[in-house]
Amino acid sequence: MPTRVLLDSNVFIFAFERPESNSHRILGKLVAQELLGVVTDRVVREAMGYFRRHYGKNLAGQFRNLIFLTCDIVLEEDLEVPRALRDLVGHKDAGALAAVRTSGLARLVSTDADFEGVPEHRNPRGLLLDLGRRPAVGEE
Repeated sequence: MPTRVLLDSNVFIFAFERPESNSHRILGKLVAQELLGVVTDRVVREAMGYFRRHYGKNLAGQFRNLIFLTCDIVLEEDLEVPRALRDLVGHKDAGALAAVRTSGLARLVSTDADFEGVPEHRNPRGLLLDLGRRPAVGEE
């Protein structure tokens, strides 16, 4: 059974902007159904907003479709986000960590330094190592 992981918006952004990156390899595994992605609605909005601002609405729509076809979506408003999580990673990122813990996921994949020290956190390179895959040079 494929591994389920929560993906942060920066994984989608790095995957597109850096085709030789570990994030790009992760999206390849997602599309090949070797990984099962989980995202929050905030992640979808952040990624789409970024792509729309920098690349236009057509590319943003393509990434929206990619996310909807390959990932389960967790609505942050449906989660109870304890104050301790907000204190640990900040208000913006607490929903992603709550989604990981509520869904019983072992990994949250992000390059965001706010997640440093969180046991579930892996950067894209770390996830590939966990999966027994050879990563590219660099974290993203």
